Amino acid sequence: MSLVSVVIPTYNRGKSIERAVQSVLAQTYQDLEVIIVDDGSTDDTSGIVAALIEKDQRIRYLQHDTNRGAQAARNTGIRAARGEWIAFLDSDDWWLPHSLETRLAVTKENGVRVVHSECYVTREDDNMKPFGVPPLAGWIYRHVLAHPGPVFPALLVAKEALEKIDYLDERIVSWQEWDTAIRLAKHYPFGFVAEPTFVYDCRGTDTLSKNILRDALGYEQIVRKHILAILLHAGPRALAWHYQSVASRYQMAGDQRAVQRCTLLALLWWPFRPRAILRGLRRLLSS
Repeated sequence: MSLVSVVIPTYNRGKSIERAVQSVLAQTYQDLEVIIVDDGSTDDTSGIVAALIEKDQRIRYLQHDTNRGAQAARNTGIRAARGEWIAFLDSDDWWLPHSLETRLAVTKENGVRVVHSECYVTREDDNMKPFGVPPLAGWIYRHVLAHPGPVFPALLVAKEALEKIDYLDERIVSWQEWDTAIRLAKHYPFGFVAEPTFVYDCRGTDTLSKNILRDALGYEQIVRKHILAILLHAGPRALAWHYQSVASRYQMAGDQRAVQRCTLLALLWWPFRPRAILRGLRRLLSS
C-alpha cells in the first residue's frame, strides 16, 4: 500500500498536467500513488494521462462525466486513495523534488496529522519569488478564523483527518482551502515547513483567483459559514475586517449593492474606527 496518495484535480489542463505529474514522480520520496481526477475535460487530457500511465503504473486516472468543480474532484480522489496520507497538487502547479520528504519528516518529528509549507509563486514576469506564507504551527484555529489559511498544494493531511471533517465542502465556490484549513485546525495542530515545497503558478488566464466576483462570493460564503466561530475565537474586530475585505473585492467586481451591504456589516460589527468609518462612507456615497 502506498503511504502517500497525491490527488490532482484537472479540467482542460492538457498543456500543464504532464509537468505536474512528472514533478510528483520525480520526488525524492517514492512510496506514493498519483490519483488524477478529470473533472469532465474536453481537451486532450485523457490521451496525455494515458501515455503517462504506460510509463508508470502508480498513476490512476478517474473521470467525472460532467464538470462538478475542483472540490468534488478532490473528494473523489480522497475517497479513492489507498494511502495513509493525502497530498494535493493543482494541475497547473508543480512540486519541488523534496516536497514530500520534507513534509513527511515534520509529521514524524512533531507527531502532527496536518502539515503545510512555504512556496514559490510565479507571475506574468516568470520570476519565482517566495510567497511569504505565515509560519503557523501548533493549534492555529484562532489564526485561520481571523486570516485566510494555506493553499491546497501546501497541505499534507492524514486521510483519517479528512474523513473526520467529512471531506471537503463542495458548496464553497472559492477560497476552498481556507475553509478546509479552518475545519482541520479545529481538531488538529499543524506542522510547518519553512522552505518552499512547490511552485504556485499564477500566470494562467483561467485561474480561479482572476475571477474577482467568484473570489468575493467564496470569501463571503466562508465568513458566513464560520461567523459564530469567528466571533467567539477571533472577535468582532476580525469579523469586521473580513467584511471590509469582502467589500473591497465586490468593489473590484463592480457589484455596488454587495459593497454597500458588506460595508454596513463591517461598520456594525466594529464601529469604533474613525478611518474605517470614513472609508465606508466614501464607498457608500460613491455607489
